Amino acid sequence: MSSRRRPGATCDFEEVQPGLFIIHNPALSPVLRGEGEREGDRFRLTSWRGAGMIARLRARSFVVFTLYDQVAALPDLPHAAPLGPAFSRELAPNERISTFIADPLGWAPVPSLSPSTAELREGWVVRRRRSRGPATYAQIQHGNFIACDEDRALRLGYAQVAPATIIAPTTPQGVLLPNLPLPHAHQRLLGRMATPNPHGWVVSPEALPYVTALLARLGVNMA
Repeated sequence: MSSRRRPGATCDFEEVQPGLFIIHNPALSPVLRGEGEREGDRFRLTSWRGAGMIARLRARSFVVFTLYDQVAALPDLPHAAPLGPAFSRELAPNERISTFIADPLGWAPVPSLSPSTAELREGWVVRRRRSRGPATYAQIQHGNFIACDEDRALRLGYAQVAPATIIAPTTPQGVLLPNLPLPHAHQRLLGRMATPNPHGWVVSPEALPYVTALLARLGVNMA
């Protein structure tokens, strides 16, 4: 059924927001009748039979990429080995080192033994800054900083603190998710599910199951 699929599209029917889809293949249109509202290549699901509609599309060999499918396709967390012993390290001038912690979830300065000495721990994932320069990331192995990119560092950080719990209060607009540091793929997908605001992300009731599933991929629960 992919012969009429839009060039460059990787699927026939793609969910881009909760209940909102892009039609990449017009051949699937007959299956959508009576299930929602269509405007051009956009389709808004309004029927409670959404799961049945998706199943019928797949039974006809159409490729459907729901938000749940996109969550499932996110990178897995790496294996988190037990942390090793603590040790001290002299800091370079204007060097600041943070590690990933569970409460509050995110980067936090490592303990200081003196103004020029930090306490580190074998296995930690760390973020390093000097003065106002860009951050670099690494994992401590055998007392050395083994460089990695930000995405790898964040996934290592979440793996090391999992399972973690965050407080997400309910507001009149929806659940308020704090502004967590996220790997790029998770951040992009969250942008399809929630609305940013100065304090984090507002998650509507219909989007909450998707966001819960996304956070679960990082080992994070909401309370």
